[in-house]
Amino acid sequence: MKRVLIVRHAARPDISPNTVGNDVMLTDEGIEQSKLFASLISGQVLSIRTSPIGRCVQTAELIAQATHFKPNDIQQCRLLGDPGFIIKDGDLAWQHWLKKGHKAVNLHLLSGTESWDGFYDLNNSAARIFSDIKALLNNSADGVHIWVTHDTILATLAARIGDKRLTLQDWPDFLGYLEIKLSDEQIYVSYSQKPNLVGDVI
Repeated sequence: MKRVLIVRHAARPDISPNTVGNDVMLTDEGIEQSKLFASLISGQVLSIRTSPIGRCVQTAELIAQATHFKPNDIQQCRLLGDPGFIIKDGDLAWQHWLKKGHKAVNLHLLSGTESWDGFYDLNNSAARIFSDIKALLNNSADGVHIWVTHDTILATLAARIGDKRLTLQDWPDFLGYLEIKLSDEQIYVSYSQKPNLVGDVI
C-alpha cells in the first residue's frame, strides 16, 4: 500500500496574541507525543517533508528517529509552511488574522470561496496539492510519505479534498492527520482530528 500522511506538528505552548509564533517550539509533552505517534506508523517511511518552522522540523526529526529514517534526508518545503501553499503574501494575509480574528479566518480556510488579499484561491491551491500527492503515490513504492505541517494548512486541505464537510469543531488538534492512500488503483482520503495514541495503528 502507498500512503501520504499529512500531520500537524505535536504540542506547543500557547502563542502570544497577535503574533505569528514562528519561534515557538514543542513542549516536553509534544516531544513525547511525536515519539509515540511515530511508533504507531505502519509501513516503511519512504520520505519526510516538513514546514521549515522549528516545531514542525522538531516533529519531523523525532518521527524520523523513531522510524529509522535518516534525519539528513528530511526535506524542508515552504508549501507546508512559511508561508504555506495557501498564502500568496504573508504580510497581507496576516492582516486578516489581526482585523477579523482567528475564528473568521479559520472558517474561511474551511469553507470560504471569496477572494481574500494575500491568499491564493483555496480550492485551486488544494486541488494542485492533491494532484501532486496523487502523482507521488502513482510513482511510489509501497510505504508511507510523511508531511509535517500546521493546523491551517492541514485544515484547508482536509476540508477541500475529503468527503466530509469540516466545521470548527473538526479543527485539527496536535498530530491530527490526513491520510491519502492508493490501493488497487483507487485513491482513498481519511481525516483524523486527533490520533489515538493508545495503541491504534496509523
